[in-house]
Amino acid sequence: MMAKFQRFGGAMFTPVVFFVFSGIVVGLTSVFLNADIMGGIAAAGTPWTVFWTVVDTGGWTVFNNMEVLFVIGLPLGLADHGKERAALEAFVLYMTFNNFVNSILSMFGKTFGVNLASTSETSGLKVIAGVKTLDTGVVGAILIAAVVVYLHNKFFDKKLPDWLGVFQGSAFVAMIGFFAMLPMALIFCWGWPYFQRGVTNIQQFLTTAGDLGVFIYIFLEKALLPVGLHHFIYAPFQYGPAIVNGGTTLYWMKHITVFAASKQSLISLYPQGGFALQGLSNIFGVPGIAAAFYATAKPENRTKLLALIIPGVMTSVFAGITEPFDYTFLFIAPALFFLHAFLAACLATTMYVFGVTGEFCGGLIDFIAKNYIPMWANHWTTYVVQWAIGLVFMMIYFLIFRFLILKFDLPTPGRAEGVVNMFSKADFKAKQAAGKSDDGKQHSAFYDSAAAYVEFLGGVDNIASVTNCFTRLRVEVNDPQLVAPDQNFMAVGASGVVRKGTAVQVIVGTDVTNVREEVDDIMENGEGVTTTQTVHESQKVEVKDTATETTLFTPVKGQFMNLEDVPDDVFSKKMVGEGFAMNPEDGNIFAGVEGTVMTVFPTKHALGIHTENGAEVMIHLGLDTVELNGDPFDVKVKEGDQVHKDTPVATMDLKKVQAAGKNPVVLMIITNAADYMLGNFKINQGDVVNAEVPALEISKVKTK
Repeated sequence: MMAKFQRFGGAMFTPVVFFVFSGIVVGLTSVFLNADIMGGIAAAGTPWTVFWTVVDTGGWTVFNNMEVLFVIGLPLGLADHGKERAALEAFVLYMTFNNFVNSILSMFGKTFGVNLASTSETSGLKVIAGVKTLDTGVVGAILIAAVVVYLHNKFFDKKLPDWLGVFQGSAFVAMIGFFAMLPMALIFCWGWPYFQRGVTNIQQFLTTAGDLGVFIYIFLEKALLPVGLHHFIYAPFQYGPAIVNGGTTLYWMKHITVFAASKQSLISLYPQGGFALQGLSNIFGVPGIAAAFYATAKPENRTKLLALIIPGVMTSVFAGITEPFDYTFLFIAPALFFLHAFLAACLATTMYVFGVTGEFCGGLIDFIAKNYIPMWANHWTTYVVQWAIGLVFMMIYFLIFRFLILKFDLPTPGRAEGVVNMFSKADFKAKQAAGKSDDGKQHSAFYDSAAAYVEFLGGVDNIASVTNCFTRLRVEVNDPQLVAPDQNFMAVGASGVVRKGTAVQVIVGTDVTNVREEVDDIMENGEGVTTTQTVHESQKVEVKDTATETTLFTPVKGQFMNLEDVPDDVFSKKMVGEGFAMNPEDGNIFAGVEGTVMTVFPTKHALGIHTENGAEVMIHLGLDTVELNGDPFDVKVKEGDQVHKDTPVATMDLKKVQAAGKNPVVLMIITNAADYMLGNFKINQGDVVNAEVPALEISKVKTK
């Protein structure tokens, strides 16, 4: 459960990363459009004003569409795979939800106490992507995104019957989600107005809680950082609705011009800003900690230590990123980290008591753009007080940390003999994971086919790009000579292969979207894929055709079947090639032809034989048995072996195949049948015959 919370916290960063730059743009444009600061150049109608008004409009894009950003961004961080498709599914279903809400309220608004026609800012309504709906803020967006991610992870890889293949993948998720959104919309129409009233009461309480509320908030936001739960603390405040509707970030941006023009104190204008002071410790706390590290380091290590702490301090001060210091505490002494959280809360609360408020969540660049530049003319005294208190706390940080490091001989960076180390979040996670076993990654039902396709395409290094259309995997390869024969692809489910230079199309069928997702994952991680050299070793086998005619014999004892009667469209429609099938009575499989074994598939469910007259024959054991990973099969030959009609090539455990819900039918397919003339079958449909009975004669077509 903790891992899920941490994963959610990481996903929150996906949309949040856009806020920093947008905030800087809005902060700067508020300055450039302020006539009190810029003078006559910022008067209405001037080219200067027109230009910066346009820029300001663009800067508001992120803040005006936060719900959409969160509903798209969270699936990118939370979906197990197919993240891009999960994001698209989330957007479609979120807008479906909003349209349901709009329709319900337009007809039954009075029943739920909501006036959809209201334009008041306190109406609890908002227009999102052109649809007027309940203003559920990012909370509603997160809830919808969570439902969609759940549906995506559960149903995206669901294998549907071939005749329903068009509804597979994202379409299937959207279908289920469509019906899930209707009751959710109804629940929100009924319950959200009550929630909004409750939030209003909480906002009033927190606003009046004053200094204690600020202290508790800042302490928890900092103290929960190691386990990734700090996102649950700051997100409702920063992005709404815990303290103000829309969150402190949006509220500050919307009122920045008004606050800048007012001569009233910032604390009276914006008391809610006490819950946006978590960045103060980045500026005044971390430098004090770094100074304590330097002062307590061994003299011979101080030069090396400076090379580490100076970049770290600059990153913290200017960008608000404190990872190297925060995670060092977790290695050396967790108590130091909680001391840091306590001092950060004391710092923020003290400043709040002295009237410091605003948007101080990041680093100095953020402070300057959103606070100092737009507010300086009328509120400079507040910032003088801020820096006076901050410098005092910097010294407090230094003295307390220095005392504790020396008192308890803590092994902070630079104190060990010849060892100077700063740690990262990755180090912390690695330490947490030490001694824990890896349960292994769970793959979808499409993984085996995808992995085989990657292998047969020459391995990860031979694939330049991958896209797909409705039924085909379209691949650009670096070296077409490394691509395996068509029968390899068809043995694992492909309907065929189209080649044109370095462009290769694998005809997968309606599963192509799911297969593509697994191919992308393999390309990214390179996992489970045999190297090119291993996969295509069989191509080094040299054979010479010694005849123009050959006979195919039954490879197993059983009932003879025409391909048209095989319950699989790939084979029955002869997409793979011509041939016949046997419904086996035992599991002893013979070569059934004179030739050379060219391919033994890793999953053991098929093998390829180059016959004496050049025909490429595939013996395929069962339908969809590639998913069984070779368990029911025992292959008796290897690539390069010479075989005859009576050569045992494999055994198949019929009970295991049937227990797995698979059809054990054995197929003998000529994958290059277009180059051969086929005679009439020597066995009638439905006849039960032994193995090694003549079934079909084939002759090579003479070319001019």
